[in-house]
Amino acid sequence: MVSGMAADKIENGQDKMEKQEPEDSPQPLLNERLSELVERPFEFGHHIDTLVNGDRIFPPMLQAISDAQEEICFETFIYWSGEIAVQFATALADAARRGVKVLVLLDWWGAHKMEQSLIAQMREAGVTVRYFNPLRWWQLDRMNYRTHRKILVVDRKVAFTGGVGIAQEWLGDARSPDEWYDLHYRITGPVVRDLCEAFHEVWAEVVQQRAQSPDVNAPPPRTDQQTVAAQVMSSSPRRGSELIYLLFQHAINTATESLIIITAYFVPDDTTIASLIAAVERGIRIDVMVPGPHTDSAVVRYSSISCWGKLLRAGVRIHIYQPTMLHAKATIVDDNWVIIGSANFDNRSFSLNDEVIVNVFSEEFAAQHRRIFAQNCERSVRCSYEQWQSRGFLSRCKEAMSNLVRKQL
Repeated sequence: MVSGMAADKIENGQDKMEKQEPEDSPQPLLNERLSELVERPFEFGHHIDTLVNGDRIFPPMLQAISDAQEEICFETFIYWSGEIAVQFATALADAARRGVKVLVLLDWWGAHKMEQSLIAQMREAGVTVRYFNPLRWWQLDRMNYRTHRKILVVDRKVAFTGGVGIAQEWLGDARSPDEWYDLHYRITGPVVRDLCEAFHEVWAEVVQQRAQSPDVNAPPPRTDQQTVAAQVMSSSPRRGSELIYLLFQHAINTATESLIIITAYFVPDDTTIASLIAAVERGIRIDVMVPGPHTDSAVVRYSSISCWGKLLRAGVRIHIYQPTMLHAKATIVDDNWVIIGSANFDNRSFSLNDEVIVNVFSEEFAAQHRRIFAQNCERSVRCSYEQWQSRGFLSRCKEAMSNLVRKQL
């Protein structure tokens, strides 16, 4: 999966861990290795609201669009149909009519279910809508590359990112299989600038213009106790596609107490499996939460199950979420580092998709996500090694078939 240079980075991931740093800074970001991977410094002065499920995710996003005065940058993988799709198209169109510059970037494959009338509605109002990597016969070798990012930046002052797409499946509060579970985030502070730059970088590529950093004036850092340190990292197959893979390897290799992985798609490669087992062997408690019977990809599920044996036998705790599709993405490292954003724990996010993540360094933020994980454990079943061993012949056949396309998952 990774180049020789990247493999060397992974192997030497803890070279600088022993360096002493000021006690008032979050421990993970004191590791110079992390700064080297992310290639940008962390900054303080952020306020991040954790939004759980559509009932709490969509209203603040739509309100931000309604309040926009200058510019809206919106990039998403999934944009389908239904009530919420109409609401977003209408809000974006209304913003354009009142003079706001509205840029909408849709993944061609992820938005293929979208009603064309909504595209027409936005364009007629003055919204500039573009597709990422549309089908072209001379670019068939690139069709597997998608933008999986979810970015909304309004007036360069507030940003949203996380796992949610624009579709009926995300409405509600995960009360039934028809209402997916997800996490999304409202962010103010300096990294709004970085999310805006990440959007414009891909936008310039799509419209075939030279990339220019927008004149982003992030709001001044907050001074209250709720501000946190954060940094943004984006990746793509065309520019450093290994960065997110290296980041997750770094998180595994440098965890000192615990690691919690909440992901919609868990398909680790052999190197990652070995890293997880090595972490358990050095005393790290590792918990992984994955979707259960309700999933939008049976192929991913069976390919994932096929690799659980080694992990379960080593002591990794795997929790299977039951009520509905678990689409959230969050990794909690020890007690003060949380990785949020669009990336799943699979090869698509590590090597094929454009992704964006935010490293958040805050004990309070980490504690909040530990509580979220604990609450979801009550709605999950934990898989044992004995249960994994006893799965039937049909399941094993499906796993073998799914693994034929594992590198594409």
